[in-house]
Amino acid sequence: MKAFGSHTPNRSRRRLQAAAAGAALALTATACSGAAGADGTYVLHYTTYSNSTSDQSRAIQRWAEEVEEATDGGVTVRFHYSQSLVGADESVQATLDGRADMAQVGSIYAASDLSMFTVIELPFETKNPEVQMTAIERLYEENEVYREDFDRQGVRLLFPLPLGIAAVGLQQEARDLDDLRGRSVRAGGLTSEVMLAAGANPVAMTANDIYESMSRGVVDGYTSLAIANLPTFGLSTTTPYVLDPGIGAYSSSIVVVNEELFQGMPQEYRDALTEVSARGISFGLEEMDALGETSCTELRESGAEFASLPEDQVSELREEVDAAESWVARYEERGYDARSVLDDYRRIIAEESESSDYADPLVACMGGGDA
Repeated sequence: MKAFGSHTPNRSRRRLQAAAAGAALALTATACSGAAGADGTYVLHYTTYSNSTSDQSRAIQRWAEEVEEATDGGVTVRFHYSQSLVGADESVQATLDGRADMAQVGSIYAASDLSMFTVIELPFETKNPEVQMTAIERLYEENEVYREDFDRQGVRLLFPLPLGIAAVGLQQEARDLDDLRGRSVRAGGLTSEVMLAAGANPVAMTANDIYESMSRGVVDGYTSLAIANLPTFGLSTTTPYVLDPGIGAYSSSIVVVNEELFQGMPQEYRDALTEVSARGISFGLEEMDALGETSCTELRESGAEFASLPEDQVSELREEVDAAESWVARYEERGYDARSVLDDYRRIIAEESESSDYADPLVACMGGGDA
């Protein structure tokens, strides 16, 4: 979201792509029909842009195991990792048109399909991923505007997957905004706007390219990653300086299932998927904590130094970026009542923050304890 490798040899990749193409054709004809196999069982094809060792994949693996057990083998999941079935930006449409049954949908790829879901990308709203994920679920149940996107696309939210809070990894030390100015930093989504406001030069690239780009001096650092992501990309042993920029939870992803397929299942199967999904947040946090602890240990052993951007400078960035009002204006121009979604998001964050003491792995690591 401990099982699989992040890189596939070229010939193996070609075999996977060929197999995926064949699977896609077969799924197009059957996945959205809601029909079970001849023996009454279901094989759900799950597409993800995550590799199979990520904490997000480990969380969905646990979910699949519990679903299979709860249905006595009636529902199983077949995984398609690292965009081997469809690209990350096609996840929602692939789940709708039958190329997949289930998908991991990243907020960074969801602007056109699930526009209101992107409210959770707003920086400076919360530093608690548990609160953020609970807000994702509650918005789905409590805000009609937010829910309508899912219904329109024919997909059902099962549960969210955490990414954690944004960290900045650097080759050279930075402790304030003056130190960041002029540096080239890999960034994506709304975090790029924060980097621009900080005087840095955001550079778009995939996470898989960060290690080599830093080694070659193409970029001076990276963000739009959380501490638990670093081992997956070889960065937890090669990042000498880690800065908490105060952005907080910067993104997330969700697991969705084709609604027609879900509704076509026997009631006991629907109940099993729903009941196991209720534990999805716990799965995600536990797996993120485990990889966060690994990352924290590797960072410390490599001699990495940690720092936090001063609070007054975080406030300065928040005011300059003004991401929330820009988000509302952008989507109200497209006919959404985006203000109601933002207001409910903030209300839920306030309510959930009172009962959650969860500490993100970055916060735990910087505090000196295990993540």
